[in-house]
Amino acid sequence: MTVLSLPSRSRWVWDARDRTRAVRVSAHAEVGLLNLSLWRDETCVGTVKLQPDEVASLVAALTDGLAQLADGPPSAPGSDAVRLAAVEARLAELESRPVPPRRSVAAFVATVAARGRAFLGAGDR
Repeated sequence: MTVLSLPSRSRWVWDARDRTRAVRVSAHAEVGLLNLSLWRDETCVGTVKLQPDEVASLVAALTDGLAQLADGPPSAPGSDAVRLAAVEARLAELESRPVPPRRSVAAFVATVAARGRAFLGAGDR
């Protein structure tokens, strides 16, 4: 297990319920990691070391959660707001999938032409 020295600058975020729990965010540029540590009173009770791409994913999740809070609670089950949120979530999932490489226009035209010839030739039988 690697122990990282405490950086000179860090950020504390306190629990909304009381000031006995907190999250400490510390960047460790020398190893390319961001450290999140969970504190209870004056004791560190857990840490998570994140790589930059994992931090980006966490920030996106936090942003999505904040946006949901800003929208307020949905009006009623089955309402337009609930359906819209489901559609937006599905679109976000689809947009996050890798896109397969596209064929060139020439390859597409050749495929269509071949299928057209096969279709026209099938009628001669």
